Formats: sequence, structure tokens, C-alpha cells
Amino acid sequence: MITLKDYQERVLDSLREFFRLTAQARNPDAAFREVTRRFGESVPYFPVAAAGLGSGMPYVCLRVPTGGGKTLLACYAAGLAQREFMRAERSVVLWLVPSNTILDQTADALRDPRHPYRRALELACGAVDVGDD
Repeated sequence: MITLKDYQERVLDSLREFFRLTAQARNPDAAFREVTRRFGESVPYFPVAAAGLGSGMPYVCLRVPTGGGKTLLACYAAGLAQREFMRAERSVVLWLVPSNTILDQTADALRDPRHPYRRALELACGAVDVGDD
């Protein structure tokens, strides 16, 4: 298993708090402002208007530099959304990637029960079934 770095733990702690606060108040705007306020300045929340998404559906982007462990963070983030926001035992995750190369690499890793990404996803979400592309 890959040990998370301090900054990765902080990212996930902030995301956990955002989901928790959003689930409590059904207000992602207030939750986002509260979480970002803890970093010294409350930042405006910009929801995404999309078909089928109500105003209570949170939208957040984690910005992590190249080599910062985005895929690993995504594995844990899926579990946080499932537990802290949806409060569900199971969920469906739609994994979006920018290229076929990254799709192949990520899908291969998530299908391999020994790969750290797969193990992190199982730890975060429970049983995992990786569908076809």
C-alpha cells in the first residue's frame, strides 16, 4: 500500500470536510466557503450547471501538480464522496481521463488486484468492479 504524503492527507481532509458539511446543510456553497476560510481566505464557489444536477450537488476540483498523486487521491476521493456525502454502501464512479493512453494505464492499474490504486479504491469504497472502457 502506498503511504500518503502529508499534503495528500490535507487534501483528503479538506475534501472530507467539504462533503460532510455539504451533506449536513445541503449547501455546497456554504460548505466550500467554510472549508476554504480555514486556509485564511474564503474563496467563492462556482457551481456547474448541468442537466440533472440540482443546486445541492457538490462540484469541486482538486488541483494537484504533475507527479502529485492525482490517481491515488481520486481513489480515496471516491470513497469520501460515497461515505461522507452520499452516505451509501455502494456507488458508481465515472472516471474521466484526458487521453486513451492514460485511460489504458489507469484501467489496467484498477483492474489489477495487487496494484496500489486498486487496493486504495477497495479500501476507500469496498468491493470494486472495473467496467470496460
